[in-house]
Amino acid sequence: MKLRGILYYSAMGGHTASDETQLGRRLALACIAALQAEEAGGEAADPARFAFPPRGKPRYAGGPDFSIAHSAPIVACAAVTRGDVGLDVECDEAIERLTLGAICDAGELELVRTLGVRAVWMAKEAALKAGGGTIEQIASVRVCAGGAQFRAVQYHAQPILLGNRWPACVMTSEPAVPFEVRSL
Repeated sequence: MKLRGILYYSAMGGHTASDETQLGRRLALACIAALQAEEAGGEAADPARFAFPPRGKPRYAGGPDFSIAHSAPIVACAAVTRGDVGLDVECDEAIERLTLGAICDAGELELVRTLGVRAVWMAKEAALKAGGGTIEQIASVRVCAGGAQFRAVQYHAQPILLGNRWPACVMTSEPAVPFEVRSL
């Protein structure tokens, strides 16, 4: 199968955490279905093959890796045909007020000064998601120019602007994954 990725997102207003969860699952199903439809004789995406553990990375049994992110008003999902993927989106300007000293090394703090808090935070969270980690492990993600490392795996960063407005970061274990981005 050709290496590629799909990122679907949707903006919603006045929603609850439950609404975000349901929309994230619908976007994941749409991403998986789009990737599988391109395979010769590709099968339809089966909702029964999804596993959404209370903590940890959601999975689609026997299928593409995917990652869901949400930050009001955006809910998004990225999926790849090969390798691992992690996604983070941060719409709230308040993230720039975070102090990352407890979870960043000296090189990352230099990146914070040049790229901003939001970019480094999104890179850390996207790599953490790609590697199947939990938020308690975020300090062990090392961000560098162009990517990050977590659990001895190098991830490749792709900053993406959703709707020409909302910043997102996709991390993939495969380099140079071409992504189709679509608002649903």
